Amino acid sequence: MTRKYILAGGGTSGHINPALAIADEIKHKEPDAEILFCGTARGLESEMIPRAGYAFKEIRAKGLPSRPGKEAIKAILEMVAGRRQCLELIKNYKPDAVIGTGGYVCSPLISAAARLKVPALLHEQNAYPGRSNRVMAGRCQSICISFPGTEKYFRTSAPIVLTGNPVREIFFELNRKQARQELNIDEHQKLVLIMGGSLGAARLNNAVLGLADNAKWQSFTNGNNQVKLLLAAGKQHYTAVSKSAEASSLACDIREYLFDAHLWMAASDLVIARAGAMTCSELAALGRASVLVPYPYAAGDHQTYNAGVLVDAGAAIMQSDDKCSSEWLSETLIMMLSDPDKLSRMGQAAKQLAKPQAAGDIYACLEGIIK
Repeated sequence: MTRKYILAGGGTSGHINPALAIADEIKHKEPDAEILFCGTARGLESEMIPRAGYAFKEIRAKGLPSRPGKEAIKAILEMVAGRRQCLELIKNYKPDAVIGTGGYVCSPLISAAARLKVPALLHEQNAYPGRSNRVMAGRCQSICISFPGTEKYFRTSAPIVLTGNPVREIFFELNRKQARQELNIDEHQKLVLIMGGSLGAARLNNAVLGLADNAKWQSFTNGNNQVKLLLAAGKQHYTAVSKSAEASSLACDIREYLFDAHLWMAASDLVIARAGAMTCSELAALGRASVLVPYPYAAGDHQTYNAGVLVDAGAAIMQSDDKCSSEWLSETLIMMLSDPDKLSRMGQAAKQLAKPQAAGDIYACLEGIIK
C-alpha cells in the first residue's frame, strides 16, 4: 500500500534542508511514497522545495512576535487561516503521517493533524528548540532531537529520541575533486566560502568588505592570486554589498544565495559561517574545516553550543560576533590558508562528528508512529 506524507519546515534553510533530507530518506525506503510539502509563498521553502523536485502547496502562516500588539493579532489570524487550509488539505490528501521540522509554518499543519488524529512527528535541529516546536510538541506522537539535553525543553508525554540532524545524502557522497569539476574550479585554487545563513549576516558581510582596505590581506592575495573568496550575502543585503564591493574593487564573488551550497561547501578549503545546526552538521558530513561566528541573538544562545561541538573536536575555530572585524578576518584567513596541513586535520576531525544514520533513525521513529 502506497503511503502519503505531508511535511512542513520553513522560513530558513535550517528548517527546510532537514525536511528535504527526511523526504529523501522516505523515498529511499519507500520509492512509491507520495510526498507533499506545505509552506508560505514568501518563505524560502517556496523556491527550495520545487527545486528539489517535490510538490509544494502554499498555506498561510506568520511568525508570532514576542510582544502583544497588532502584529501578534495578525499572526494569530494567519495561523487560524493556515490551520483551516491544512484541515482541508489533510482531509483531501489523507496522509499516513505529517512531519514538521520547525518554523512557524509547522504550527498550522501540526495543529490540524492533531485535530484529525493523524500521526505527527517533529524534528528539532538546535540545542534550544524553536517556539513552534516547543508549543506543538504536546500534539505529536514522536519528537526527534539533535543534541543531548534538548529533551528538557519539551513538555510532552511522547517519546523523545536523540537522532542527530538529518543531512541530505549528497553531502556524504560529494568530494572536493568532484565538486570542483562540476563548478569548473581549478584544483590548485584556494577557495574560501563565507556564508551567513539563508538570510545573510551583516557582520560577516562587513568584515569581508573591509578586506578591500586591509593592507595585509591585499599583500597576501597579490602574492597569491590563487585565492578565491565567495560570499553568500543574503537577499536583504545583496544589493548594498555588491555595490560596495564594486566601488572598492574587492576581489570577491558575491551571490545572493547559493542554491547549490552543497557543491561550494564540498569544493571549498575553508568555510566561514554562522553556527546554525544544519550548517554544522553539513560541515561534518563533508569533512570541512571551518571558522564559526555564532549569531549572538539566537534563542538560548544555541549557535554557540552548536559551534562548541566542532571546536572541542578540533574541527573549527570560533569567534564572537562583536570581534568579527576585517582585521581579525584577514589574520585568520592568512593563518589558515598558509597551513594546508592544519586545514586537512580540521576537516578530518569534522568528519568524525558526522551522523550518516540520522535520517534513517528518524524514519524508524516515523514507522513507529504509523504502526
